[in-house]
Order: sequence, then structure tokens, then C-alpha cells
Amino acid sequence: MKSIKKRENLSRQVFEQLKQQIIIGRWKPGKKIPSENELSEMLNVSRVTVREALQTLVALDLLEKKQGEGTFVKELSGETYIDALLPTFVNLKRSKAHSVHEYRKIIEVGAMELVVERVTKEDIAELKRILNEMKLYRKDLERFALEDLSFHLTLCQITKNPIIEKSNYLMKDYLRESMMEVIRSMGSEDGIYYHGEIIRAIENRDKNLARKLMEKHLDNNLNYI
Repeated sequence: MKSIKKRENLSRQVFEQLKQQIIIGRWKPGKKIPSENELSEMLNVSRVTVREALQTLVALDLLEKKQGEGTFVKELSGETYIDALLPTFVNLKRSKAHSVHEYRKIIEVGAMELVVERVTKEDIAELKRILNEMKLYRKDLERFALEDLSFHLTLCQITKNPIIEKSNYLMKDYLRESMMEVIRSMGSEDGIYYHGEIIRAIENRDKNLARKLMEKHLDNNLNYI
């Protein structure tokens, strides 16, 4: 538990530091921000931790990724400013694992149709990259859990639905905690199998199969809660 708590605190600290650069105007709208590697070196944290923070900022509409160009600061509207502050003030009681499972079944299974409709070749390449990282860290369950979470957050990004994206990023700490609990009991192989099958269904544009696989994947996780 201590190592996970440390990881969560570290992720929050990186997120807050990067967010602050935008809010105080140090990173101006339209400006390209440093790369993951550069930020990792500047903050003395892993690229995974930096990537998590950047994904959250993209979901909150503070940053945007441009294929082949990098990550840029977006215009900060009043609505975006409120969204950016919201994760700081949200103070929900710790969710029960079953409640998190129910949330994921509603959001993630339902999102698969949009994923199949809107996925691009670049999105599929990113999902495969994350799956390869999961295989690489199959023995390091803490790191594996972070890559697993990244896979599911990326699926929600692919929907291009800002409500789904923001909901999941606000729930990220609870999702990570639940995922780590499951992976400690289940190990890594089931996750690798289901993620591979889900990618294949998405590539084949098979909405029904993608939904069924996600549902089976989450129900399989429930057996270990």
C-alpha cells in the first residue's frame, strides 16, 4: 500500500506543477510544451508519471496533442479554468471496489461503440504500444497496473467525448486503486489476453464483439475483488 500511495502522491504533484505553468501563464496559449523526456528529466520522475499528468491535462482541455508535432497549450476559457481546478477540490470518500466495477461497466462497455466508430490508425498504434509495455512489465505488477490504467484511459480518449474523458480522469485515483487490488490477486496474464482481443475487435470494426470482450474483461476482474 505504501508504494501505491507514494506513486499517487507523485502523480498528483506532477499534475499540479504542470497545471500551474498553464494557469499562471508561464506556458502561453499556443505554446509547445517540453517533451515527455524533457519533463521527466526536469522533474526527476518517470515518463509514465509525466504521461499520466499530460493525459489528464489533455482530458481537461488544457493541452492538446498534435500528431507528429508535440503537445500544445490551449486557450484557457472560464469553463476550462473551472474544470482544471475541479480535481483539486473533489474529495470523494474512498470508493468500494464493487462500486468502481459498476461504474466501469456502465462507462467502458458503453464507450466501446464510440471507440470502434472513431478510432484512427494512430489510436490503434498507441493501444498496441501500451499493450507491449504491459507485456514488458508483466512481472512488475505496480508498473503493469499503471500501463493497464493508461490503456483504459486511452480508450475513453478515443471516444472523442469530453464528458466520458473528464469523468474517467476525475475518477482516476479510484480506478488506479481498484485496478491495483485486482492485479495483485489476478496477476498480469488475463489483462494482456483481454487487451489483445479488444484491440483485434476494434481493428476489425466489430462493435458487438468489442462490447462483449470489455464486459467479459471487467466481469473477470470482479472475480478477483
